[in-house]
Amino acid sequence: MLVRVLASTIAGIDAVPVEVETDISKGLPSYTIVGLPGGAVRESADRVRAAIRNSGLRFPGRKITINLAPADLRKDGALLDLPIALSILCAEGVVPADALGKFLVGGELSLDGSVKAVRGVLSQALLAWQTGLSGIIVPSANCEEAELVSGLTVIPAETLREAVAALSGEVPPQRKKRRGPLPVPGEPHGPDLRDVVGQPVARRALEIAATGGHALLLFGPPGCGKTMLAERMPGILPDFEEDGVLETAKIYSAAGEPPWPRLITRRPFRTAHHSVTPAGLVGGGNPPRPGEITFAHGGVLFLDEFSEFRRESREALRQPLESGEIRIARAGNVYRFPCRFLLVAATNLCPCGGAGHPKRICRCSPPVLLRFSQKFSGPLLDRFDLSVTVAPLSGDDWSASSGGEESVAVHRRVTAARRVQSRRFAGHPFRTNGTAGVPYSEMISSFSPEARTFLVRAADRMVLSGRGIGKAARVARTIADLASERNVSLPHVAEALQYRLPEISIPGIEERHPGAASSPRP
Repeated sequence: MLVRVLASTIAGIDAVPVEVETDISKGLPSYTIVGLPGGAVRESADRVRAAIRNSGLRFPGRKITINLAPADLRKDGALLDLPIALSILCAEGVVPADALGKFLVGGELSLDGSVKAVRGVLSQALLAWQTGLSGIIVPSANCEEAELVSGLTVIPAETLREAVAALSGEVPPQRKKRRGPLPVPGEPHGPDLRDVVGQPVARRALEIAATGGHALLLFGPPGCGKTMLAERMPGILPDFEEDGVLETAKIYSAAGEPPWPRLITRRPFRTAHHSVTPAGLVGGGNPPRPGEITFAHGGVLFLDEFSEFRRESREALRQPLESGEIRIARAGNVYRFPCRFLLVAATNLCPCGGAGHPKRICRCSPPVLLRFSQKFSGPLLDRFDLSVTVAPLSGDDWSASSGGEESVAVHRRVTAARRVQSRRFAGHPFRTNGTAGVPYSEMISSFSPEARTFLVRAADRMVLSGRGIGKAARVARTIADLASERNVSLPHVAEALQYRLPEISIPGIEERHPGAASSPRP
């Protein structure tokens, strides 16, 4: 008897449909899997056989042939255990074929018949919804993921016996309708911005970056508070929207990244050590695995000691920062990983850390300073919307009893401004000024005549690129949104231009661009 069951395999972060065809015929007892199975799938024979027998069911002692279609797609992982076992039982008449054909099935089997959690259940649930199936059978530990997709009947299976009973009608499905994503707390979490003493310019830049999704670069001597500021970015970001939770949870589910198997309900805050490889940062391997920029999707990626990262790792950020996704090509397939993240980077101004300090003396020689300034390419720096120099505070300032504004207050302003941007870009895939893929003419349509003239003249004097002019316009639009202004005026543009840093300026090193010396420095 020939039985077909719809299952899936994970390619990148997406679920690809796989049809499990099982044929049981007369002949010597054998078990054959064809269709380009991976190592874990080839080893499923013993797991499936033991799970069926230990569940009190009969394993057929005949010739079993299992085909995984399409045959030219490699199938990896153990999530095909459960569909293979159910297809064998269906061929034996234990499970009705019409009931099994309505569900997408996925799960790993233990030898005792229990069903273990698997990666990518959220992607499988989305695939079941897209293909028009009525439901999905998943391990009980992954039930919350599947319930995020509306319109699906979810059958959680603790054991193989439970899955058989649910399909046979002996036990009704325990959960049928979507109960929605887990509640997202509205209060800011993590370190509070109130702990930051002084630094009004850096605090302002942090708020602008969070509001418009702008990349932020922090310069300054060691110990001046760059890392402290960056760690407080999650507390002022707006809460996840429903579709944002779904997309980010899909990434963590497919990769098996903590907090999986629990759902991620807050915007991620990822950090990477400066020794990270390009593959670890942007993704890679065989098969490709998401990198830190993908795990930071919808949240923040903080790169401390940015100057110490490998040059190829830094430069690999250029394209993802613009496109919001990265595509990794492998033989026969292209893997797409979303990576719309807010980049915050911090670096010193010289190797010894003395540059930029009001009291310390930089001990670096001019050749060392020159090599340090050449670590950052112009195209990479051009992709930062905001660049701020964080100055060290005096001992009296650090010992001040009162800190700055609390994260709760900043969080409210950022959330209100984000709502304005969401209404402005309704119907588009982007929702913030920093990621808006609109023409320059449309972005400056709300600028006053004085603001337009000032922007053009300042850009010419500062030798800004076309990208730099566009980014300055987007930052000005964000500043106006924070001020609840419908139109962008000259003060908004003037403040935005203060955060443009076309070249790293280190004392003792002559600027390589003639206009850089006249650029405003915050």
